[in-house]
Amino acid sequence: MDMIITVFDTLIVLLYITLIAFITPFTIGYFKRRNYDIFIQLLPISFIVFVSSIIISMGLGGFKELLFFKITSIVSVVLLGFLLFLTLAMRVLWRDKYDLLVERILSFREKNERSFSLK
Repeated sequence: MDMIITVFDTLIVLLYITLIAFITPFTIGYFKRRNYDIFIQLLPISFIVFVSSIIISMGLGGFKELLFFKITSIVSVVLLGFLLFLTLAMRVLWRDKYDLLVERILSFREKNERSFSLK
């Protein structure tokens, strides 16, 4: 019986990861078309991960059942808090530092995309 529960739990985790992997490009693409910066693009993703991990863990019997959803909830809450701080506090109080941070991240991403191209 323990083997069936382990297989069932593994399938739930894999389906959850697959669902997040399918939702993420569409959400980021939507916000990218509206010209939002990278931190605002990541806010809904971290919120979706947080809420869905809590819903799934409660549906499976609380946080006692699967350690994966407990860790996912904690990490997504920390990421969500960090992103909220970056987008709200830094954007209002230190606008120039926020813009510099976004420019550095975008330039870093462009360098990596060029270095990995097959041309």
